[in-house]
Amino acid sequence: MTAHTWGSAHDDAAARALCEVALGAASGPGVEYADVRLVECEETRLYGRHGGARDERSELNLGVGVRALREGVWGFAAAPLGDEADVRAVAGRAVAAARAAAFEGTERVTLPPRPPSSGRYATDVTTDPFTFSGRYGLLDQALAAAGAPEKVVSAEVGLNAKRQHRHFADSEGSRQHQHLVESGAMVMVFAADEHDVQRRSYPNSFHGNTAAAGWEYVESLRLVEQAARVGEEAVALLTAPVAPSGTADLVIGPAQMALQIHESCGHALELDRILGDESNFAGASFITPDALGTLRYGSPAVNVTADPTVPGTRGSFGWDDEGTPAGRRELIREGVVVDFLSGRDSAARLGLTPIGAARADGWAYTPVCFATNVFLEPGSGSLDELLDRLGDGYYVDDNRSWSIDERRWNFQFGTEVAYEVRRGRRGRLLRNLSYGGVTPRFWGSVEAVAGPEEFRAFGMPCGKGEPKQWGFLGHGASPTLVRGVRIGVA
Repeated sequence: MTAHTWGSAHDDAAARALCEVALGAASGPGVEYADVRLVECEETRLYGRHGGARDERSELNLGVGVRALREGVWGFAAAPLGDEADVRAVAGRAVAAARAAAFEGTERVTLPPRPPSSGRYATDVTTDPFTFSGRYGLLDQALAAAGAPEKVVSAEVGLNAKRQHRHFADSEGSRQHQHLVESGAMVMVFAADEHDVQRRSYPNSFHGNTAAAGWEYVESLRLVEQAARVGEEAVALLTAPVAPSGTADLVIGPAQMALQIHESCGHALELDRILGDESNFAGASFITPDALGTLRYGSPAVNVTADPTVPGTRGSFGWDDEGTPAGRRELIREGVVVDFLSGRDSAARLGLTPIGAARADGWAYTPVCFATNVFLEPGSGSLDELLDRLGDGYYVDDNRSWSIDERRWNFQFGTEVAYEVRRGRRGRLLRNLSYGGVTPRFWGSVEAVAGPEEFRAFGMPCGKGEPKQWGFLGHGASPTLVRGVRIGVA
């Protein structure tokens, strides 16, 4: 089967027909609900290292996953897509798995009824990233620019693209098709001398950034120009003064804030962790189920939303993988927790409306709770105005390292860059700044967030579950002023 088969109108009809076959087979005595996801995913990655050969990898997979809720117990099965008989077999195994799991003491799930939701959703794309022919030239030019400074010892550039056709159908009458496209790039540079090694990255640390868009997003990054900049900055960091230890006021840039949100808000607000159902990889949560409307998470300047309807980031979609429509929801309002990230069954246990955060890494996995687009809402004013309000302190951005405990309570982050700020003006470059704290104290110390013109969003990967699956999501913020932060490592 070719990469484009299920994108045509004819084969969309064939996919829908197979979904109906699966639903028909996922039936029988005691089956209260069933859903099917038929997913085709094509992905390509191109990497290059300064002085080395290119590394290009492509992947295409197509399969079907079926969930069945029988007498309050879930069953799930999945397989690569073959013919109609394979689809029937997968559905039958899902029902059999639910029957086998219904031993004494198994907690029963009740799904409140909901109206069906059907339709189509597609990422807005100007240039198909799979047909753009200039990627090799761009890779080579960016590598040359990043590796040009004398003390650069390693430079890596990556380009990536992904597209998915996702068909969903359930026994409640929902029928959905989503066509999702992502494009991204990264530059990472290491510089070294006899005393130190320093790293700079663009447009975000580690994996760069990936957006829900076509190749036009990669073009907007001005990769060659920015690769030259990060190479020069990595070298400059080798001789920059070491950042001090103590207590300081910080303005934290959007890239670092994105990870701060992910680690100390996103994971902590996942309802499966709060209920104790999940603690793998990222631990549990210090938040308790009775926190809604009572737990002060931060200052009145802290407003956090989940909004997969915002286009352009990896957490953007029309429906989650349980068929729940995307919608904007407040998680923290003026510092107080007002909602959780949830799927259907976890929300039902607390009598809540699901937020649409049940997502799966393709057809082979059952949906689990992942963040969608979780944003710190902007305040007002420019970065310059925020620095002026800061007075004396530091501007930090781009993550170098992170650590957070299993309850999302104590954390520590290191940043790639820091700048000394005196009387509201950014000054000399500093290296090796780290900061840490306790989650509600940190967010309680947020004094102000810059305005929407300074807002930046970043697409991020996240691992969860056993067997492990990847969730792809978005976090964003404007530069944020935080007072009295512990900096440095004793």
